[in-house]
Amino acid sequence: MDKVSADDILYSLNPELNRQQVFKAKESAGKSGSFFFFSFDRRFLIKTMNNAELKVFRNCLPEYVMFLRENPDSMIARIYGVFTVQMEDITPVHLLFMHKMEAGKNIKNVFDLKGSIINRIVEKQHITAGGTLKDVNLLDLKKEQIFLRF
Repeated sequence: MDKVSADDILYSLNPELNRQQVFKAKESAGKSGSFFFFSFDRRFLIKTMNNAELKVFRNCLPEYVMFLRENPDSMIARIYGVFTVQMEDITPVHLLFMHKMEAGKNIKNVFDLKGSIINRIVEKQHITAGGTLKDVNLLDLKKEQIFLRF
């Protein structure tokens, strides 16, 4: 999918080259306490997942893959894998590995969608150009503009 090879992934995930990126990882504003970082080459995004998120992802995986096969030009983020890292005396960590979306000239908004409306809005005073919006922002925009068709 998307012409990403195993060699591309191995190169981007090189532990030595990503050492600084891991230390720069930012804790998200979400309640899950997950954190994320970009691969050193800024090609991929790595995000931690908790057990509940992993379970939801696994349940949705067949439909996700089918959708992307049927809609190869979709702007939905491409997820290339979920890995569980287990080290001695440390709780296992699930890592979601996905393509870093590039904002093109035709992209007006970027959304982080969770399928919920609870605490899922970026208030107008906090919206910045190129910033990421949430579920309620999408619903509000849908009322103003016709850009989603089902």
